[in-house]
Amino acid sequence: MLSEKVLREALADLFDFSPVPFSISTIEHNSRYVKVNQAYLSLVGRSWPQLEGQSLSIDLPYGLDDPARLQRMHLLETQGFYDLAEVEMIDSGNRLIPTLISAQRRRIHGESFDIEFILDNSARKAFEHSIIEAAFTDSLTGLPNRRAFDDALAKALDRQTPQQSLVLVYIDLNGFKGVNDIYGHAVGDELLRIVAKRLRAAMNARDFVARLGGDEFAAILTVPRDRKPVASRFYELAQGIVGNVDLDGVALPVGAAVGVSVADAVATADSFLNHADSLMYLAKSSGKSIDVRIAPFMS
Repeated sequence: MLSEKVLREALADLFDFSPVPFSISTIEHNSRYVKVNQAYLSLVGRSWPQLEGQSLSIDLPYGLDDPARLQRMHLLETQGFYDLAEVEMIDSGNRLIPTLISAQRRRIHGESFDIEFILDNSARKAFEHSIIEAAFTDSLTGLPNRRAFDDALAKALDRQTPQQSLVLVYIDLNGFKGVNDIYGHAVGDELLRIVAKRLRAAMNARDFVARLGGDEFAAILTVPRDRKPVASRFYELAQGIVGNVDLDGVALPVGAAVGVSVADAVATADSFLNHADSLMYLAKSSGKSIDVRIAPFMS
């Protein structure tokens, strides 16, 4: 049988040398550090003198009044524990650390403390992010895909204010099928990558640009209501993205049909997109290599 002294020493070693971060803190709202192990210090990139007696808020990016933290404190007060709560911490370099925390409220020598067991969840979160990013990214061009575009358009409509107009730009390449037929799909794919790169570079960082599929692209812009864009702006945009495309010394004859819908108020995302699409087809039916049709959206 192990003596109580040996058992306590073993448990102390488990705390101190465990690869799992542990912390012990006081139980009041402004909880303060009582003790942490080396794994915890390594996780947050701090030394014990930097943490001793300090508020837990030093490692919590959202502060002590964050609703999720208040809920965790409520669980400790009412049932004495919680398991595997997703908690974002912050290290000494202001890097967010996704973690899973299990905690118990324990009474030691007449005083109550909260003991936390912390798992670094960064790898799993990075994997989840990569899956989500892949689901919303066009694999050929690296632009957001149709799914991402639909999501961005819905959010743009939700955020629109009375002082803003939304501009939806729908672009279809003219002559793309001929490029594929004559030069092959590898050249066609490279053409799409060039157009995508030029389109992204031509827009402001806050504008949303996507490949909808095939040879169709779209952009979502927000502009002041009293400064609506004119057709010449998008004609220059089209010239910039399809002009002088040269691959291995071969000039590719490609143009663009552009439909631009400008909306002060939008009933639905589908109606807005359909209006821009119809304007694009008007431009395409002109037979010109590059043509732009722009009109206000009427809900």
